[in-house]
Amino acid sequence: MTPPLVSIVIPNYNLGRFAGEAIASALAQTHPAVEVIVVDDGSTDDSLARIRAVPGVQDGRVLLVEQANGGVARARNAGAARARGEYLVFLDADDLLEPTYVARCLEALGAAGPSVAYAYTRMRYFGAAEGIYRSKPFRRWRLIIGNYVNASALVRRDVFLEAGGWDPGLTGHEDHALWVALLECGWDGVFVPEPLLRYRRHPEGSRNTLTRARLREFHADVAIRHPRLFWLHLLLHPGRGRAAAERLRQARARADGR
Repeated sequence: MTPPLVSIVIPNYNLGRFAGEAIASALAQTHPAVEVIVVDDGSTDDSLARIRAVPGVQDGRVLLVEQANGGVARARNAGAARARGEYLVFLDADDLLEPTYVARCLEALGAAGPSVAYAYTRMRYFGAAEGIYRSKPFRRWRLIIGNYVNASALVRRDVFLEAGGWDPGLTGHEDHALWVALLECGWDGVFVPEPLLRYRRHPEGSRNTLTRARLREFHADVAIRHPRLFWLHLLLHPGRGRAAAERLRQARARADGR
């Protein structure tokens, strides 16, 4: 039986000093059918020179795509558009995959039910901080109110396209928005309880770090996009209804004012 092709998309913006390690970890997968696509999102540092010198890029095993700066969502979508794989993995240029990442995610998907479209693993921090992120087993109601699925989950390409891909209108927490969009389409995830994704912590923090107020706004915006899931959440947690409804009203007012 021919193993399914998995496309690993690596978006890069000014992270060329780390990109070689990310590419090497993608090429080192034990799964025998992997293609690697690097999308440089208009870097202004020496990223392109560094990436072109990486083994794999030089010999044609890695496809390098260059585009004007448009944000990480557009870079990921550009890589997905070039992908030939049945499955997609999105790996940030400063993160790493353990060698068995793809194989274990595919095994988990194969053992899951027909409504499961993606698999995610635990994350191990390294760099400015070390530790293991407390990922959680998949629960629909829990995903509605907060994200616990990392952006590098292995996802079926057809389902990813069905949900519309990464939202370029967001500048943070695009992964949560994608998993909620998949949820509304009827697709679930499956958890692999092994730390197979290595997430680099930087001293300056993450671009996904939001204030509590901004995070509430983000959740309200998600509710506007997916009202059916929002009302399901209120039915499951009626005690939170008044505050959540007020955040939704404020988010709608902001949307009407744009």
